[in-house]
Amino acid sequence: MESKYDRPLPEINSLTAPFWEYCKKHELRMQFCRRCKEWIWYPKAICPKCGKNDQMVWERLSGKGSIYSYTVIRQVIDNSESFSKDIPFVIALIELDEGPRIYSNIVGVSYESISIGDRVEVVFEDVTNEITLPKFKKL
Repeated sequence: MESKYDRPLPEINSLTAPFWEYCKKHELRMQFCRRCKEWIWYPKAICPKCGKNDQMVWERLSGKGSIYSYTVIRQVIDNSESFSKDIPFVIALIELDEGPRIYSNIVGVSYESISIGDRVEVVFEDVTNEITLPKFKKL
């Protein structure tokens, strides 16, 4: 795959690198604290609930959930011309079945057919050789 993606890419650091490595494998994983049974999103060095890091692991999620909230983007700003071909598009807050919430795009349907509570599942878009983005489609 050629790396000609013309949109901003995530900045990968030591905390987020495992998330992006799993996305490249088409696996949705998040940090989980086995000590206090808490999902952690965004990745952190220590558990925000118990303050420890000795039992934090990257657990696989089902990738299924519901639309908790969403917005329809109808115009581009700040010279974001690379997004203009997709106008309008949806950014949603997805509540995963396991409990944590993640922001992402809803793809494959028009914004008129989206409602809060709709069931969705993760799909992966390989945008460069290094980055695969998790997005969601309606079930």
